[in-house]
Amino acid sequence: MAYIFHTDTDPAKMDAFVMSGEQNTLFQCSSWAKIKDNWDHCFYSVTEDDRIVASAMALIRSMPLGKTLMYIPRGPVMDYNNTQLVTFMLDHIKADAKKRKAIVVRFDPAVLSRKYPYEKRKEMMPKENTETVEFLNSYGAVHKGYTVMIEEATQPRFNAEMDVYPDYLKKLQAKTRSRVKRSAEKGIKVCCGHEYVHDFAEAMHHTEVRKQIALRNEDYFRHMLEVYGDRALCMVAKLNFPDQINRLEQEIHNIESELSSDTISRKRKNLLNETLNERKKELKSLNEEYERENKEEVVTCGCLAVYNDQMMEIFYMGNHPDYMRTFSSYLIWSKCLDKCVELGITHCSFGGIEGTLDDGLTLFKSNWIMNVEEYIGEFNIVLDQLIYTAFDSIYPSLLKLAAKIKGRK
Repeated sequence: MAYIFHTDTDPAKMDAFVMSGEQNTLFQCSSWAKIKDNWDHCFYSVTEDDRIVASAMALIRSMPLGKTLMYIPRGPVMDYNNTQLVTFMLDHIKADAKKRKAIVVRFDPAVLSRKYPYEKRKEMMPKENTETVEFLNSYGAVHKGYTVMIEEATQPRFNAEMDVYPDYLKKLQAKTRSRVKRSAEKGIKVCCGHEYVHDFAEAMHHTEVRKQIALRNEDYFRHMLEVYGDRALCMVAKLNFPDQINRLEQEIHNIESELSSDTISRKRKNLLNETLNERKKELKSLNEEYERENKEEVVTCGCLAVYNDQMMEIFYMGNHPDYMRTFSSYLIWSKCLDKCVELGITHCSFGGIEGTLDDGLTLFKSNWIMNVEEYIGEFNIVLDQLIYTAFDSIYPSLLKLAAKIKGRK
């Protein structure tokens, strides 16, 4: 039976197809269209013998002069080795895009160029799926290239990922395990639930202020939680000053009592004195912060993640810069991975990273047995060359400028 193209695919069937394969991504499931509700959308698919063999969740944005922009994030989802199928799918998407007066069809497939453990990042590894890039170029889809920096493409070409196993904690670096444990010892408690969205937005705001750039607001986060429902995790880490102060005072008292004994060894005494000094220093900082904050509890970190049957995506994490010493991000990250283990999810995406693999966020993610995923990159099927040239050169700069101005405000 021949291929049949559809422009009104059942979202549930499309989602099931996406989740069933190696190109499983939340960006190609129907819920992402609801998140991007300031865009129109279309659910494309190709069937063969009444079975979906290709799909695409396309976002459509209105542009000046009655034009539109069509963008397919991390898609279309299909077998790129089947050139007949790829040609059929793209031909029909392009035809529909022309009806919608699109100036371009932009897409970046969830097809890997390379995947490797972070510690092997300096080893020379050949690119994979180069024949897919060559075929798409020959078709007329212009490759953006093997971009390195996040700002060079619509979606980051480099992504951080972890293969999660039940005993993942044992395989972490000793430093990472220690920081997870120390965070709990420093009084950090993780709360999980949609009711903490305001606290999470507060944590994200600290990141905005630190980086002087506008991120998403509380309304956007609430919308995400509404769309994904039980499949969204909203976590916040909190420090309760009275509780932790009382705990430290009791610990200091116990140490001083033990030091007063004449039976302890010199080695034990030296260790206790070292611990005592650390605890007193921590107590002094807590009392100063308690007075400064003028409230009993402070949000130190927040995280928002979403998952489907096969994978989890950690979308956002924000930190309070004054409480980095509590290692809250380590504790809250481990809670996300614990949820993966609980649900039987073995693939956890940490999100996009800079291709230099040496920035601060990447270094944090590398603490978690991180794999680097390099996608083949972004492609553009240009339908209106004149307008597209102006759009491609000016529009990204305007977006970046607007974000910076909003962030300063």
